[in-house]
Amino acid sequence: MRNIKRRGGSHMPKKGAANAIVLRRGEGIGSGNAENDDEFLFTCFVDHPVSQTCARIGSPASVLAGRTGSGKTAIIRHLERNAEHSITVDPFEMSMSYVSNSDTLRFLDAIGADLDLLFQALWKHVLCIEFIRMRWGVDTSTKSENIFLRLVDRFAREERKTKSINYLREWQGRFWITMDQNIKEITESVEAKLQGAIGVELDKWKAGGQYDKRMSRDKKSEIVARTKKIISSEQLAELHGIVDMLSVPDGDGMKSFYILVDRLDEKWVDDSVRFRLIKALMETLKSFRKITNLKILVALRDDVIERVVQETDDITFQREKFEDTTIKLTWTKNDLRTLVDKRLNELFRRQYTSSKIGFTDIFPAAVGGKNTFDWICERTHLRPRDVIAFVNEAISAADGQSTISISAMRKAEVEFAHKRRDALVQEWKSAFPSLDRLLSFVTARKRPSFEAIELMDKIDDLCLDVCAHRPDPRDPFYVVCSSYLESKLKGQIDVLQEALSILYRVAAIGLKLSPQDRFIYSHIDRPIVSPDLISVDTKIRIHVMLHGAYNFQERNERARAI
Repeated sequence: MRNIKRRGGSHMPKKGAANAIVLRRGEGIGSGNAENDDEFLFTCFVDHPVSQTCARIGSPASVLAGRTGSGKTAIIRHLERNAEHSITVDPFEMSMSYVSNSDTLRFLDAIGADLDLLFQALWKHVLCIEFIRMRWGVDTSTKSENIFLRLVDRFAREERKTKSINYLREWQGRFWITMDQNIKEITESVEAKLQGAIGVELDKWKAGGQYDKRMSRDKKSEIVARTKKIISSEQLAELHGIVDMLSVPDGDGMKSFYILVDRLDEKWVDDSVRFRLIKALMETLKSFRKITNLKILVALRDDVIERVVQETDDITFQREKFEDTTIKLTWTKNDLRTLVDKRLNELFRRQYTSSKIGFTDIFPAAVGGKNTFDWICERTHLRPRDVIAFVNEAISAADGQSTISISAMRKAEVEFAHKRRDALVQEWKSAFPSLDRLLSFVTARKRPSFEAIELMDKIDDLCLDVCAHRPDPRDPFYVVCSSYLESKLKGQIDVLQEALSILYRVAAIGLKLSPQDRFIYSHIDRPIVSPDLISVDTKIRIHVMLHGAYNFQERNERARAI
């Protein structure tokens, strides 16, 4: 590094030796965003047990879940780099906006038609084609036709495969085309069939005047019934047969193939369909398990999974249903310490090649009477991005020094707290749009610990605030506030319970549910606390990570029961 200057002998001196190094603002141990962290990601990769599970073909884990900054993309990128046969599906290259902008599909959605089967068919088709292309190296129309003939020759005598073979025949020369072309062609095919069945009603809807709202219930039911014959399970059955065909070994039984899906957390398609498309993908994954040499791995943020559950009316789609296919990414302090030591050593290695430099070489031994690394971890959600960001803030705060002082740590704490507060709101914005107001509500007491009953006198103000500022009708907290203000079954305690349950869920607060319990936090203990378990006697503690953002005077408060 240009700004880290070596002075003296052939070995890097330990902390305490004069003028060993000079720390500079802007230097650091990398980015918490794996997409922009090539400088450190691969050379300092920590072989987390979850990454080993993700790489194991026989593991049922197909959804890698975790909060933002927990390392999901890092694992995806590491697996892609090290696997011999892998592809990464980028949703931004899938032209799913073609689906969300389709007048035909928007009309069907407006009258209550179920599009889930169509979305599942889209995903299954894309995944089948991507696997065919990767497995046999299909990159031309000639190779595409040859693979089709190969499959036909192998399965033509199986009567049950006839429909699946006919489906493949439609695509025999196009296995090599891009995902966006695949999706456009499938959607156009469905649109053409629907146009023949409901063209008159569709034209009336496109003409405006809110035709869907003026239609009778019987008329809507009639149209939905007609479309079911087109958007039916038949196409899924045909695709299911193709998956069966692909599950038969073809001289490649010893090879492992990976299809990796990331960036679903971003705005790759309009929110009106995004969460339903993600749900359809999760529903589709289980059907590919029978292909024993294929691993499909999807990275999803916890808050996105939460929103997917909120968006669906299907009572069969529940978190518990997918627990056996979901692997949760969490970190221990030891794992995080290994990560920091590796990155600090890499930061200094380019100038100080003969010595290993770690955390204790530049950081103070203790802060506020606590081991410094424990003190840092206490102010994070135990995620790589948090710890990396805090260390970088500390290095910047020690600008021009050779070691990091306690005063620099305190300065870094405040800077980090403000940034983490803003990041927390953004992280959970899709699931809980009112989180910003909830944080203001719970921090108004200007102290980090208090009892839930102290918040009761501000419930009316909170509800009025939430409902007055362009509320999102899909916001679960807005629904509770609106019901309370309209005197529809919800009382002050219901609002308070929901507010604290959400704040606990996002790890902004810890809760002590009864006098004999300890404080619990969602990133360490149970991820969700039901509102029904919260009472006016529940004790609340603002997470230490946020103290610096709200100028609490008790930042050094020990973890003790109130």
